[in-house]
Amino acid sequence: MEYVTGGLLLAAFLVVVVAIVRGQSPIIMLLVLTLAWAIIAGIGVDDIQSKILQGGGVQYAGAVIIIVFGAWFAQVLIQTGIAESVIRSAVELAGDRPMVTAFTVNLVTALLFTSMYGVGAAIAIGVIALPIMLSQGIPARVAAPVFTMGIGAGTFVNLVQFGTFEKLFPGIRYEAPWLQYWFIGMLVYLACAWLMIWINLRRLGVRHAASVDTVAAPPQRKRTPYYTYIVPILPVLMIMVFKWAIIPTFLVCIVAALALTWKDRTLQGHLNLFNKTFFDAFPDIATIAALWTICGMIIVAGQMPEIAGALRPIFDPILPHSTLQAALFFAVLGGIGSIYRGPLVVVGTGAALLAIILSNNEIPIPYLYALWLAPTVMQGSVDPTNSWTLWTIGYTKVSHGQFLRTAFPYGCLMVVVCSAICYAMFG
Repeated sequence: MEYVTGGLLLAAFLVVVVAIVRGQSPIIMLLVLTLAWAIIAGIGVDDIQSKILQGGGVQYAGAVIIIVFGAWFAQVLIQTGIAESVIRSAVELAGDRPMVTAFTVNLVTALLFTSMYGVGAAIAIGVIALPIMLSQGIPARVAAPVFTMGIGAGTFVNLVQFGTFEKLFPGIRYEAPWLQYWFIGMLVYLACAWLMIWINLRRLGVRHAASVDTVAAPPQRKRTPYYTYIVPILPVLMIMVFKWAIIPTFLVCIVAALALTWKDRTLQGHLNLFNKTFFDAFPDIATIAALWTICGMIIVAGQMPEIAGALRPIFDPILPHSTLQAALFFAVLGGIGSIYRGPLVVVGTGAALLAIILSNNEIPIPYLYALWLAPTVMQGSVDPTNSWTLWTIGYTKVSHGQFLRTAFPYGCLMVVVCSAICYAMFG
């Protein structure tokens, strides 16, 4: 009977994965999966409504709050002009050299997104960076992944992502030796992105700017002083050096950004901007907040004895049980399993797999997070269903197929290399 129940739970899981891949809302489908699992496993109505829906719904409320503060900080960087000034100054240093410009945009985007977060932040940087690359003749199918892979590289050490995943992977810390590996992962992804740029620009060449169908960039604003350029990486430095907590760090950095651009507005203008950026942050995080809420439900459901007990015999032969098996598992499946909201996307159907792996208590949690981080980063920069990736594809008028053919192999290469490095360092 246990295998029958487990088979039905697995079938429901696969149906939801296929539905999400085909374009159905991950939020709706994951909620459906949560309820379907509870009903199939025979969990009572009282436990469904109190433990799974209520308890799971608030399980990761703290993660949503951290996402809000990260998006708020990103809005401050955007609306003070600091983010725009950083990227324009960097591109000017690259000069009229398309390959160097692409390298520069990728690197600077990564540095900005070590602390920035949200689709609004991605759009605000994208409408500056993408027209610059397109105007220099860089093909759109290359410019798009240059930008999104830059976001992904920064995400390796992004404070918001760490703060939210800290709730899913209890016990991880933003400190050595794991922080060293995350920085190495960032460098590996930058190297893969630069390899993608070099190979594709040599193969495709650079078109004359006059022949490129570019979209108009927003008018340039007054540059902020050079000393303001430290602000985007200030949160990372504060947590690394002074061991501050995430929310106080973002508050201090928000005030610092406003203070360092004080000449641009009055005291009342500062107060108005402080208030406005907070409200502007919420549209950025609506979808991800909903996903975290639903994923809390499905993780709690997956940990219920009725569901975990039925799924374990089904998944045990597939899931890793040692550090070496885990490294091989993510190296082989991490890339393909992370696109189109596949079964290795933690904030998605991967939440069910995470619940089972954690319940086995066989793989150290910091090691598991380190391995799972590379596929997570790849999903956030290569998956066409990801919000800022979808926006980038639409903005540059690149087809999903073109984008994937250009970016996907290098994303998979990053996952393989990072898995090997992780095992070498901690396995």
